[in-house]
Amino acid sequence: MRNVTESAEPILDIWPYVDSLDLEALGLPAVNDVHYVYRDVAERFDQILIGTGRFNTLLVVVVDRHLRVVVGHRLLDLNELYGRRGDHLKSIR
Repeated sequence: MRNVTESAEPILDIWPYVDSLDLEALGLPAVNDVHYVYRDVAERFDQILIGTGRFNTLLVVVVDRHLRVVVGHRLLDLNELYGRRGDHLKSIR
């Protein structure tokens, strides 16, 4: 996978798909902007990483560039992946 965020052009509108997701069921308070786009070496799939309202958690939407369809999604929870539970964060109160 390579980062194509700066040069990627959308081949389809992913937002109807994203809007159809049940954010509550996913445990997300909200989704916001696209943060990164990664493309596989065969240039068949894009992984679009969208920010969420949950710290260190991204919504990854997978797009098949040849078929021009959304294949699916997954949550990328970096805290869980790297064993961080937020204990390294300090309160700003």
